Amino acid sequence: MQNFKDYFNFNKRQERGVFVLSLILIMSILLNYLLPRMISDTAPLPTQSMYLQQLATASISPKKSTYSSTSNKERLQLNITKDFDPNFVSKEELLSIGLNNFVVDNMLKYRKNGGLYYSSKDVAKIYGMKAEWHQQLEPFIKISPPKKQKIKWRKSKKTSTKEIKSKEQIEKPPPKINIYLGINTADSVALLAVNGIGPFYAGSIVKYRKRLGGYTNINQLMDLYKMDSTKFLQWKEYLFVDSVEIRKIDINKVAFKSLLKHPYVDYETTKYILNKRKSLGKYAALYELKDTDYMPDELFEKLKPYLSTY
Repeated sequence: MQNFKDYFNFNKRQERGVFVLSLILIMSILLNYLLPRMISDTAPLPTQSMYLQQLATASISPKKSTYSSTSNKERLQLNITKDFDPNFVSKEELLSIGLNNFVVDNMLKYRKNGGLYYSSKDVAKIYGMKAEWHQQLEPFIKISPPKKQKIKWRKSKKTSTKEIKSKEQIEKPPPKINIYLGINTADSVALLAVNGIGPFYAGSIVKYRKRLGGYTNINQLMDLYKMDSTKFLQWKEYLFVDSVEIRKIDINKVAFKSLLKHPYVDYETTKYILNKRKSLGKYAALYELKDTDYMPDELFEKLKPYLSTY
C-alpha cells in the first residue's frame, strides 16, 4: 500500500507537468464536445453568402446590360420638334435638341470657315454626325435661299461700261455672266454667283483676304490653295479689287508671333525684321527694310502695302 502511494508523490517540477497535462486533457474534451456544434451553427453562413453573391451577380448583370442599351437609345434619341436652318441655327438650339458639343462645334466651325449648307446631305457630312441623328434631323432641316444682299458690282466691261445706279438693280442678284464683284467686300455667298466659284473657293477667297489684311492686286488670287491659271482666267473677267482700307502692321510694335501670321512673312524674314528693329532702335521709313538677302525688292513690294512705321 505504501508503494502504491509513492506513485502519487510528486516534486514541484512533476506537479507542474501533471497540471499542464490535465489542462490539455480538459481542453481536448471541451473541444470534442463544442466543435461539432460550432461547425453546425456556422456552416450555413458561407452557403448563404455564396447564394446571395450568386443572386446579386445574376440580377445585376442583366440590369447592367439593359441600362447600357437604354442609355445608348437615349443618347441617340434627339428632342427635336420644329424646323431649323443649319445656316442660321444657334449653338444653344443645337445643344437643346440633344446633339453633343463635339458635333455642334464642328457644324458651327464649318459655317465660320465660309461653308454653307445647301441640303440635308451636307449636314450628314459633318464629322461626328451619327446616321441615327441625321435621320431624325432630316425632316426638320429647312434651308432658306440666300438673302438678297447689297453688294458692290457692275456690269462686265464685255457687255457694258455703264455703272448701274438703280437701287432696285443693285439689290437684285445679277445673272452669273454679267456679275462683277469686288473681292475685298464680297462675302462667300455673293462669290458663288461667279461662274466656276464653288463653296470651297468662295470660302478660300474670304479666308485668304482676312489673313492678308485685304487684297491689293487681283493676281493675289493665284496664291490660293489648288488654284491654277485656268480658274484664274475664268474668274478674272468677273472680279476686281475694290478699294478698302488695308489692315496695316506697325513694324515698330508688332510681336514675333503676330508678324509671322502674315502669308508673305516666313520665320527667317520675321527674325530679320525684328532684329533690324532692335539694332536701329526704330524704323523711320519702310525702305530701311530692304536687304539683298532677307528683303529683296520683289518681297518688299509685296509686303509694302501691309506695313507701316506708326
